[in-house]
Amino acid sequence: MESFEIPKTPYFDIGATLECGQVFRFKPIDGGYKINALGHMAEVRDSGDRWIVDSDSSEFFNRYLDFDTDYGFIQREVDDKALLSEAIAFGKGIHILRQDPTEALFSFIISQNNHIPRIKGIIERICDGLGDDMGGYHAFPTVEALASAGESYFASVGAGYRAAYLDRVAKTLVGEDIYEWKNLDTEALRLKLMSLYGIGRKVADCVLLFGFNRFDVFPVDTWIKKVFEEEYPGVPADKMSVLLVKKYGKYAGFVQQWLFYYKREKKV
Repeated sequence: MESFEIPKTPYFDIGATLECGQVFRFKPIDGGYKINALGHMAEVRDSGDRWIVDSDSSEFFNRYLDFDTDYGFIQREVDDKALLSEAIAFGKGIHILRQDPTEALFSFIISQNNHIPRIKGIIERICDGLGDDMGGYHAFPTVEALASAGESYFASVGAGYRAAYLDRVAKTLVGEDIYEWKNLDTEALRLKLMSLYGIGRKVADCVLLFGFNRFDVFPVDTWIKKVFEEEYPGVPADKMSVLLVKKYGKYAGFVQQWLFYYKREKKV
């Protein structure tokens, strides 16, 4: 195991970062959280004035936890002295994780019309059944392993109607280099994702934001619709997403996560 320390600042909180709906392979442990990502594992614990990260790869988790972005600068840039400022104050410590695009893609397919405990359970059962044994946990499966499982397997682990989506998307991606998709601009990448079976605008935008770290997107779900129902009455989710990207520009993805977390947790 490798270890590194993160000095405490107002701009990073491991609990808010993990619990804000962007990721699903984590669980609370004494004093912090255990995280699994791809074939890696870390434990992050509160040690008073700093966070202690014990992991199998300090390099991987330094990048994964995104300490290269100046969140204080972004928060000052978008501060509106109104609701967004309240949301930023509430979720100030959220970082947008640098997730693997394949893991994010399949995770957000599972997230459709689902709730977080059930999403986490389905993902863990898929990892346990199809992922490499890393000693104490299983890695997220390869596309080839997912493609070989079959729709009935995904149904057996509780994926429901999403089983067909998981099966078809996995089979489509065999032989594809999803990492090459990073070279596409945001709109072309969105269309690429939406060409996959069962993926609409909201899931595509979540994958863009959390799997490809495209911040010029604004996923719109029921919580975001509630935030903007007075400003955009009767506007459908897809159109609202376009309007909100225009409103917040290159920081739209950050704004979305602060507002989503605030609305869901505070229910204001």
